[in-house]
Amino acid sequence: MANISKFDREDVLIKAKNLFWQKGFLATSTREIQTTMDMRPGSIYAAFGSKADLFHQTLTHYAQTSTDVLNAHLAQHEHAWDGLKQYLRGLIVPCSAEVPSELCMIMRTLAELDESHQETLDIAKGLLNKVEHRFAGIVEQAQQQGDLSAQYDKHQLAKKLQVHIIGLRSYLKATGDTETVSQQLEEFFTQIQSK
Repeated sequence: MANISKFDREDVLIKAKNLFWQKGFLATSTREIQTTMDMRPGSIYAAFGSKADLFHQTLTHYAQTSTDVLNAHLAQHEHAWDGLKQYLRGLIVPCSAEVPSELCMIMRTLAELDESHQETLDIAKGLLNKVEHRFAGIVEQAQQQGDLSAQYDKHQLAKKLQVHIIGLRSYLKATGDTETVSQQLEEFFTQIQSK
């Protein structure tokens, strides 16, 4: 008979993800992981591997959750650009139980780690590239729907979107000024659409 898992993998990954997102990979202790996940070291190792393996899984989980949220916003709007704008507005929020840091978890990882954690850096960079590629696809769709100028290079605009969101979220973390960040985001949308 197969050994039946005695924990909810999704729930445990969410808890671990939120802990890592709040504290970062390096500052999170093994003891904190055990307490947060309510699991013994042997169970964690058997289910997820090392601390680095667990972190990689939480990064992937974070990226997939973000993709699911983006897809939900796109599905709610006839025009792709409207769905993307709604999704990006949702990224500009202060810390909470659901959002342990204003910074994107992927960007936090890239800022925290150096070349001694190359595998983790590669995973984070790969996930960031996937987001950028997805944004480029949405820009192309918005151009086809007539919401964005065909003059835009979809890849360059996707990069611009990434840079802008990273900057706004960093500013929000530094200042807590949600009003200014939201205003800047709306001005950015207007600027892009006015071309």
